[in-house]
Amino acid sequence: MQWAARQYFHHRSALMQTWGAVLLLVACALWVWLGFLLSGQQDMYCYRTMSGSCEVESGLPKQLTVLGISAPLSVVGAGLFVAGTVRRQTSAHVFEVIEMQKSEERNRQR
Repeated sequence: MQWAARQYFHHRSALMQTWGAVLLLVACALWVWLGFLLSGQQDMYCYRTMSGSCEVESGLPKQLTVLGISAPLSVVGAGLFVAGTVRRQTSAHVFEVIEMQKSEERNRQR
């Protein structure tokens, strides 16, 4: 029973790490895209209105949208990745302690 519970716990922890890594990769791609959007500021163009004044059109709403999507993905991805890593390391430590306790009990019984 202990082995099955350990495998299930390990699987869930690995799944958390995987989802965290995937979200971090997606967020990274969005950050790179945001960088390209920000570096393309010189591509803004001017169009004439009926009043004859020149208005500059920028991609600021698109940039804010990409930033608004990538920031929470980064936070959630980092949280999941760290939580999965901590769970795996903690479970490995707990099972190591259990094995040490069993070893001590066997040595005492001899």
